[in-house]
Amino acid sequence: VVFFENEGNAAYFRKKKITPEAQQVVLRGAGINLDFWTQKPYPRNQRVRFLYLGRLMREKGITELFEACRRLHDEGEDFLLDLVGFFEDEYKQQVEDMVSRGIAMFHGFQRDARPFYEQADCVVLPSYHEGMSNVLLEAASTGRPVITSAIPGCRETVSPGRSGLTCRAQDANSLYRAMKYFLNLSWEDRMEMGLAGRERMREQFAKEDVVEQTLWAIFR
Repeated sequence: VVFFENEGNAAYFRKKKITPEAQQVVLRGAGINLDFWTQKPYPRNQRVRFLYLGRLMREKGITELFEACRRLHDEGEDFLLDLVGFFEDEYKQQVEDMVSRGIAMFHGFQRDARPFYEQADCVVLPSYHEGMSNVLLEAASTGRPVITSAIPGCRETVSPGRSGLTCRAQDANSLYRAMKYFLNLSWEDRMEMGLAGRERMREQFAKEDVVEQTLWAIFR
C-alpha cells in the first residue's frame, strides 16, 4: 500500500506507472485535531488582517503575495498582512520595505500559531506545491476563510466561494483579484466563510476519520 495526501500526486504516480491504482490509498493529509484546533469567534478588526504563516520562500508564493499586497496598498485598500515564520535572505529587503510602508507586520517564528489564526480575518497561502497544507487545515478549523492556490494539496481544503477563494499558482494578478474580492465582502459574509470552513474540516478532515482510514488500508 502506498499512501498519498492528495489525488493529484496519486494520479501522477499512476501516469508514470510508478504505482498501480490498486496499491494507492489517498488520505486527507494527516487530518486535523478539531479538539486542539478549536473554532474561535470571528474578529472585528478595524483593518482586515491577512495572515501568512510559514517559511517566507519563493515556492510558497511569497513573491506573488508581496506583489499583490503592494498593488492593493497603492490602490488605497485598508488591510494588514501578518507574516509569521522565517524569511530567506532574498526577501529580507522586501520584508523590511513592507513593514516600513505599513503594509505588513513581521512576527518571526512562533511556537504557538493559534493566537495569530484567531486574530486573522483570512489566511493566505499562494503555494506552488503541497502534500496537504496543515496551515490551511488549521486556519479553517479555527473558523477562518482561506485564499490559496488551486493546486493539489491546497484546493481540497476549500470550497471556492463558500469557505474561501482560490487563485492560479504563480500568478500575482489572480491572487490580487481574490484578495480584492475578499476585501470588498461584508463582515457577515467573511464570518460565514469561516463557519463553512470549520464545517468542511469536521465533515472531511477530522483526525479520527483519517486514522481509521489509514488503519483500514493497512490491515484490510
